[in-house]
Amino acid sequence: MEFSATLVGIIITLVMLAPVAYLIMASSGKENKVKKSVKQLSQTNGIQLKNIDVIGNCVIGVDEVSKKLVYTSKTNPSGDFKIVNMEDVKDCRAKSIKQTDKTLDWVGLEIVEKAGRREISFYNEHDENELSKDAFVCLQDAKRWESTLRPLLKAS
Repeated sequence: MEFSATLVGIIITLVMLAPVAYLIMASSGKENKVKKSVKQLSQTNGIQLKNIDVIGNCVIGVDEVSKKLVYTSKTNPSGDFKIVNMEDVKDCRAKSIKQTDKTLDWVGLEIVEKAGRREISFYNEHDENELSKDAFVCLQDAKRWESTLRPLLKAS
């Protein structure tokens, strides 16, 4: 009697965990595929990315040797692929737009170039197609990227 109850418990646990394990493996496989695609696109442009990060729908990477920043979207890596020469950048900072004191509407990086401003979105509350992390986790990622990119600025 005890053996059959244990067996039923194990089977129920496996049935419940199998879909979760599948989702985890599928999402990490997609991220690896997107990272590989961005790395190949960068190499065709002469950029060797050492640091690639997927934050929400944004895929961002930097080549510290050539001082180039690469970013794109996870949904359309080749179509949204953009390169920023960090030597042309005046300022780079983490930016957030607050909805209230406890919620954020938008989180990302703001890059000020000679020609204008660029915003790289890590989190957007109003984008329903975007699956993302928590807004405050994205804000910490934006601050980390700000500290990574600041030394690459021409003024630094």
